[in-house]
Order: sequence, then structure tokens, then C-alpha cells
Amino acid sequence: MKKQYLKKIPLLALTGFICAVSIGAPQVSLANEAPSAQKGVTKQSQKTIAKIEIGQKFRVPELKLKENTYVLDYILSDINGDVVKDKVILVGTKEKINGKLDTYASDLSIIVQDGKTNKYVKYNWMSKGTDGNLYGEIGREPNLIIGDYTGNKVNDIIVTAPQGGNGGHVNHLILTWEGNKLKDVLADNQELYTNPQANFSLNLPASWNGHYKVNQYAGANANEIKPTAKHVVEFDYTTKDGKDAEMLLMISVYSKNDWSRFSREEGPPVGSVIAE
Repeated sequence: MKKQYLKKIPLLALTGFICAVSIGAPQVSLANEAPSAQKGVTKQSQKTIAKIEIGQKFRVPELKLKENTYVLDYILSDINGDVVKDKVILVGTKEKINGKLDTYASDLSIIVQDGKTNKYVKYNWMSKGTDGNLYGEIGREPNLIIGDYTGNKVNDIIVTAPQGGNGGHVNHLILTWEGNKLKDVLADNQELYTNPQANFSLNLPASWNGHYKVNQYAGANANEIKPTAKHVVEFDYTTKDGKDAEMLLMISVYSKNDWSRFSREEGPPVGSVIAE
């Protein structure tokens, strides 16, 4: 059986948004970034907070972290709404390559130390592998952004995890404080599109919910839209009355040989490889 390549073709004015959407990963948008230290919103003196440095090993016995766990990013900000700054710490495990720490980190976790109680809350960022099992998220130089994504006037935690490679896509996680724990904002809102024939699935942005329709083509029908394509899937934006539609995203699937021949043709690129 030939290997299959998935090819994504972003179109129209929403291109800047769609380009970051990838298989199994949501695109984050609309969050208002907030500075890590806001004046007039904290009763806490920074002198009372232990210093944490990016790149140092992170040790908290009760969290039972691996020996090679490092601080990847760190921000002070009130994220539980009690007007006291909390420590927001992004950690992950790293291996040494030729004596130097790898730029990639595995087992990404977000740790919040409550600024008032000093208690820790830890959230392990897990992703489902192609085998259906859950694995710790990885990323190349991941980082934190603090912003009010949910619009409740309290800062949320946004984590970006660049994946590297030819696709260049970025995985995102948005956490909000709810019931004294961290909750994944997108987990309950995203819809999963699955195409067993084309053998791929896609987590759709929550902002698409109720505003899109899917057109699926295979075989000769797909070839009419994109020559040599085995499958073509179009995601169209639709108005509430259903009368108007505009294409948001097209994903096409090629065999390895067909894609190699097709991609060598002259002219501007019509898409980028996002998965194999």
C-alpha cells in the first residue's frame, strides 16, 4: 500500500488563521495577551516569591517529577481571580545530545503555585497518538502566554508548542482556573472530523461550530478537483440561513509518487504537507 500524503490548501481572507490549523491540533485566536506583571492588581510583593529561572531543573517532591524536568517558561500572574499573583510554570523533560540540552521538550506540564496558599496544581498536557494511546505532549521551545481567552475578566493560560518539521504547525492548549483546578477550555467545545476512507482526522476550531459544512470527494471526483488526488475534503463556512458559503480549508490526499510528481510542477505552491 502506498504511503499517503495529506495536503492542506488554505484560501481566502482567513488564510492567516487556517495556516496554523493542523491534524489533531486546535488553532488559538482572539485571546488578549496580558503582561506578566500588571500594576494595581496584586497585593503580593515580588520579594516574597522564590526566584525561578528558565532552563533550571525543577524540583517539587510532592509533584513526583522526573529527574530531567526543566523550567521551559515562567510567568507571574493572577489566574484564579483572588487578586494575588500566582506562579505559572511550564515544565518538560529534556535529554542531552552531545553534551547540550535538546531544543525539544517532552512530557509538557503546566504547574501553578497559588500565590496565597503556596499549594501546587499540575496539569499534564496529553495527546493521543496514532495508536490511540495518550502520550505527553512535545514541543520545540514551547512557551506561555497569559490572556483572558474566555472573557470572564480573569487571565487564562495559553501554551504554544511548535512541532517543527516541514509542516511547521503549532499545537496549542488553553487552560482556565475552575473549581480549584485547571481545565482545558477547548476540550468540551471542539468537534472532531474523521474521514476513515482518507485515513485522517481533524480537530476543528471551536469557532467553526455551527458554521461549517463538509464536502467529501474520492476517486474520479477528487481527481476532477485536484489532478491525481485520491481524496479531497472541503470545509465551507456557511451563514446562519444556509444561503451563502465560502471555502475555509481544503485537504487533499495523494500517494507518495503522485505527490512527488505533482509538487515538481512549475508555478507557486498550492499547499503544504501536514502529515504522512
